[in-house]
Amino acid sequence: MLNMLEFVALISAISLSLFTLIMWPKRFWIAYLAGLAFSAPVFLLFHTFMPALVFVISVISARVLYTRRFFFIMPLLLIIGGVLYALRVQAVDWELFDIAVGLGTAVSLLSDKKSLHYVADNDRSKGNDKHREITRDIIQIGAGVAMILLVLIMGEGHGRIAITMAVFPFYIIGNYYALFPASAVAKTLFSLERDSSPLGMGAIWFAAGMLIAMGVVDSTHVLAVIIFATTIGDSMATLFGIRIHSPRIPYNRRKSVAGFMAIFAFSGIFGYFMIGYAGIGIGVISAVVESVAYYPFDDNFILPVILGAIGSII
Repeated sequence: MLNMLEFVALISAISLSLFTLIMWPKRFWIAYLAGLAFSAPVFLLFHTFMPALVFVISVISARVLYTRRFFFIMPLLLIIGGVLYALRVQAVDWELFDIAVGLGTAVSLLSDKKSLHYVADNDRSKGNDKHREITRDIIQIGAGVAMILLVLIMGEGHGRIAITMAVFPFYIIGNYYALFPASAVAKTLFSLERDSSPLGMGAIWFAAGMLIAMGVVDSTHVLAVIIFATTIGDSMATLFGIRIHSPRIPYNRRKSVAGFMAIFAFSGIFGYFMIGYAGIGIGVISAVVESVAYYPFDDNFILPVILGAIGSII
């Protein structure tokens, strides 16, 4: 028999789904079909409807990005996360929470023409402004160092929870400044974005991919290697690719051999010290995935997802 929390989650997920389907029938049905394919096996395996509710809220949140409605939807995820933390749920509940948020966000963006247009514009404008790319990568390296320290100091469980709960305030802050771009803070943030790319879109894709990775990896050191590869290693690929003249990769003329070797070397060395030879393997896979990632899959998303899938079996 369902307990009260599960009953509330089920009724809420159904109500939100029906409401949005009635109001905007063409905008959500593809995402909800994907959600059903995710939620049904999860319930059969873990007997919980909470991931279904989290998935639905994540889908709606991604679809109302850069609107005022976002401020009414996204905080619900923060509230649910707070409730789960207060109840001291099992690790698997947090893992399902992370997967549901990341998957719901990604499915919503991939099934929305406007979001795909943003991805295409972002992909085309990569590398056009070298100074901006360098600044972005320095910030990304700093964020990566902070995340790795959180995981190594607090452990995979508590570190993952801290990173997850930090995602939602950043979403809200980014959406606020996207809607009110006149302030000095907003202008600074916009100066870091690529041409034709809305504020924070790359970060949202990265967060979605990283949440999925954190949901399937239960090793502290493996997670640290994945974070390193997707933040520091990926940034080094860009920095070396910009600074060092080298041949283009034959199967992707937009990528260079210098960038390929940089992400492989830095990620492989860090990975070796963390988890041995398997870490070198992650360095190789990181370099290959980063070099082939292409529209419609943002490399900020596809890299952590693939590394997460591999890290889950190490």
